[in-house]
Amino acid sequence: MKVGDLVTYWHQRTRWRKGGLAEVHLGTGPQSVHIGLIIETGKFTGNRDVKVLWTGSPEPLTECSQHLSLVDNSLTQP
Repeated sequence: MKVGDLVTYWHQRTRWRKGGLAEVHLGTGPQSVHIGLIIETGKFTGNRDVKVLWTGSPEPLTECSQHLSLVDNSLTQP
């Protein structure tokens, strides 16, 4: 993963595959998914290695890249 990549949490991939973004509510609801933009990579506290600016969040959060998945064509195409 690199700066500028769009990501979601790895465990939310099945929600994307159930019907694409057309049926997914961003940020709220039982089938919500999180979408974020990687703004920095490095070594951070708690073995975290990326900073992600999540949709609807004013400040970036540090995350472990092993828990994230790139938002790519396999998630957005039916």
